[in-house]
Amino acid sequence: MGKPLAKLRVAPSAKVNDLEHFEALFDQANDSILVIDIESGRITSVNKASLELTGYLRQEIEDQNVEMLFPRDKLVPFQGKAFSRVYIETSGFFEDVVLLRRDGYPRFVSMSVKTMDLNKRHVAMCILRDVTEKKNMERDLITKHSELRNAYVELEKANGELKSMQDQLVQTGKLAALGELAAGIAHELNQPLTAVKGFAQEARSVLKIGNTAKVAEYLDEVVDAGVKMEKIISHLRNFTRKSTEDFVMLDIREVIDESLVMLEKQFKSRGIEVERTYAKDVPKIFGNPFQLEQVFINLATNARDAIDAKHNGGGKVVIRVRRLDDEMIEVLFSDNGGGIPENVKSKIFNPFFTTKEVGKGMGLGLSISYGILSKVNASILVESSPGKGTVF
Repeated sequence: MGKPLAKLRVAPSAKVNDLEHFEALFDQANDSILVIDIESGRITSVNKASLELTGYLRQEIEDQNVEMLFPRDKLVPFQGKAFSRVYIETSGFFEDVVLLRRDGYPRFVSMSVKTMDLNKRHVAMCILRDVTEKKNMERDLITKHSELRNAYVELEKANGELKSMQDQLVQTGKLAALGELAAGIAHELNQPLTAVKGFAQEARSVLKIGNTAKVAEYLDEVVDAGVKMEKIISHLRNFTRKSTEDFVMLDIREVIDESLVMLEKQFKSRGIEVERTYAKDVPKIFGNPFQLEQVFINLATNARDAIDAKHNGGGKVVIRVRRLDDEMIEVLFSDNGGGIPENVKSKIFNPFFTTKEVGKGMGLGLSISYGILSKVNASILVESSPGKGTVF
């Protein structure tokens, strides 16, 4: 008889302990838990987390209709969902449901629902988790994303305007360079034009005496002079056109030679010697030949003016091109002019900065050259000492 009696004594105690244990787990759970009678919609049980979430006292919330915890549709904040009786009638998971606290502040909750039969009643156990902070972070993220996108659009617009201004500045620099070269260009064109006129007059005079062989010889000279003028004009047209995106594989040595075409007579008339030393193993580079030509014209005219200011006739410009390694080539423009003072050296690449007299320069040459070179992954440095010349 002892064994059955032992069972009778232990079993009731175990049931009581288990019930207390589960009640403690329910009441101390971190998430808010509501037990709702599905038929009436009444809240039958709540835990401590529910009271903290809703702001109500236990006696204020238990046995009340669950809809008291949720606002009407018109009061539901943007991006939230209104409560529906359907949520507690079937098991499921619902996000961003808006709960209205006792103090009137809305909270966003996720709602996990499990329906079951308990004590002959059909109930729903609802686990509510406060996701308001997460929702606020999402809203802030959306706002920041929108602001960032608007800032990006504005930046793209500003970049477009800046690029347009840079292109215009490059074109202005070309015209300024041509203005400074005008005398030399006029001389370049005047020489073959004089030849055309002279040989045409000679051809007309010998034609009168029937010397056709001599006429043919003079006409050949006229054609040669015409071809020379055509080349100069074509070179000017190519140089002045807007060619901001015409990037090709090019030989930097040929570009330098082309840039000196319009300056050759000016150097000779001033007695300035130009020495070119080109290495044979210089690889081709990817760039815009007309923009690079503009850079070299700027450097050459600066050298010319520096020598003029010091020597007033004579002087020397040395141009060297060599390969540094597999990735880089070096171009040096050096002159034996008056050099650049230390207090000026840091300003020479600034737009519109010039030490020349009014009317002899706009101060755009080196600034534009710096911008052009940056497009082909190049840099430009200067070494200079007053009285000892300059190297770019």
